[in-house]
Formats: sequence, C-alpha cells, structure tokens
Amino acid sequence: MNIYIDDDIATKSGIDERDALELLAISIYKTKGIHGALAGKILGISEFEFHQLLSARGENVNYTLNDLIDDIRTNEL
Repeated sequence: MNIYIDDDIATKSGIDERDALELLAISIYKTKGIHGALAGKILGISEFEFHQLLSARGENVNYTLNDLIDDIRTNEL
C-alpha cells in the first residue's frame, strides 16, 4: 500500500514523512487495536521501541496481562 501526502499539505501541517508514518501507526494501534509489535513493524522498530514512542508522545500503552502472557509464551520478552 502506498499513501501519498502532497508536499504542500505536509509543509503546512508541519510534518515530514517519518512524522506521518508514526501518526499513522499510532492511529491504527489506538483505533483498530493492533498489537504494538505490528505497529512497530510499520515503523521498522521493535514493540518495546514503539511503546517508548507512545510514552514520549504522551499516549497510553495498551499492554494487558494477556499480552504479557503471550509474549512469555512466544519468548518475545
């Protein structure tokens, strides 16, 4: 999938390509309930790094006890 944002709109919005990609990943994570690992994959970073990004932006991390159990079972911790 390719998403195009006109340079004029990006400039007026004050965002660059990375900002737009981060906003997209965070939005999908928050509204569609995708796992942090998948949101991180959109950005080319780990789930832990994605959670750090969320925290840096003042966003809540949706990480439940079941997520922890799944991560332990799959050795992703």
